[in-house]
Amino acid sequence: MGDGTLRPAIIMTLILIILPLASAKPEGGVNVDPALEDTIFSNINHTEVTHDLDIWNISLTLNPEAFANNTTFTLTAQICTNDGVCLPPESRPLNTSDNRSFLANMTTIEDHTYVNWRVKANYTDDNNSKELFPPSGFYKTWSDCWFYEDAWGGDGCEPILVTIEKGDSLPAISALFTLGMISAAAIIRRQ
Repeated sequence: MGDGTLRPAIIMTLILIILPLASAKPEGGVNVDPALEDTIFSNINHTEVTHDLDIWNISLTLNPEAFANNTTFTLTAQICTNDGVCLPPESRPLNTSDNRSFLANMTTIEDHTYVNWRVKANYTDDNNSKELFPPSGFYKTWSDCWFYEDAWGGDGCEPILVTIEKGDSLPAISALFTLGMISAAAIIRRQ
């Protein structure tokens, strides 16, 4: 092991571990949803695109194994704004009539980017062990007008705001402002 072959093996292992984590970064405007087979649910439905000051809904149905195992869970949701600020995560109340299908909702705020959400499962019949879905971070439901990584997107953004914020029209606005100032100076000088 002292011949130097261990070091490349460790580096390759680290690269293989870090590479998927780096590529797991969310893409602006693309919802991050779980693969059902990786969860305790047989069905998950939620609002696909959120709107400012509107209600985000989610329904979750436990799969047969989780239901038979007396599994309980909590839903945590969080709203993040286009300014890059996220409100504190909050547990959301769950409504159910059969302890198998659950409904929850929350009202979004103005100028929000997305709704983050995650589930914490409690396996009552398995020594009260717990599991997070996703194991770290959140799933995401994007708004109809979002700002992410220096870009605006979504069908609900005002076109002028998106153009100015992207910087596409700044040279034209600067040129018009400069032209106006030169014209005003010329008029004042003639008088």
